Amino acid sequence: MDLSFGYGALGSLPKIRNCRVRRVSSYDRTGGNRDFVVVEPGEALCFAEIPGAGFIRHIWLGGGSDEPYYHRKVLLRFFWDGEEEPSVEVPLGDFFGV
Repeated sequence: MDLSFGYGALGSLPKIRNCRVRRVSSYDRTGGNRDFVVVEPGEALCFAEIPGAGFIRHIWLGGGSDEPYYHRKVLLRFFWDGEEEPSVEVPLGDFFGV
């Protein structure tokens, strides 16, 4: 029996098999080019509610502001499995290290 743990063994740990890939986007449902969502100060947006197990592979955010420290004033919240309190609650800039 070979109990070696080379890169091949560890590299396959995060691979999900027998799954379906899904994507959530703010694309323009009319076919136009308004593929964005505006969230005004003090408002909140639930961008996606996805049932079942999974993982987030990619987050793309555009936009910005001329306001100083803009990235510290936008808050990200992630809730898992019907939680009442977020598992992640952090300023956008802190989450992405900017």
